[in-house]
Amino acid sequence: VTFTAAVIIVNLLGLMYVWDISLNAVSLVNLVMAVGISVEFCSHIARAFTVNRQPTRVERAKEALAKMGSSVLSGITLTKFSGILVLYFAKSQIFEVFYFRLYLGVVLI
Repeated sequence: VTFTAAVIIVNLLGLMYVWDISLNAVSLVNLVMAVGISVEFCSHIARAFTVNRQPTRVERAKEALAKMGSSVLSGITLTKFSGILVLYFAKSQIFEVFYFRLYLGVVLI
């Protein structure tokens, strides 16, 4: 879970570089939020894998994704995509750059 969260942050920092988004207080808040979201969702899948009673790791992974994967996916889709859609139409540059782009990056990564 820790490694996955670290990789997500590295990917977001790379995305910020590509989109020319500077590291400031607003983008740092988005990065902290990304850590929270990645830890939350990775830990749900990891817990489902751990408590599963299937005999092999592959079967436990399939079962964990079947039971928790849809909840994780729908949780991010319903809450974040609707907020991102609203922010897409914002006229303010701070909303467009620091919230729309970074939220989109968090959801896609």
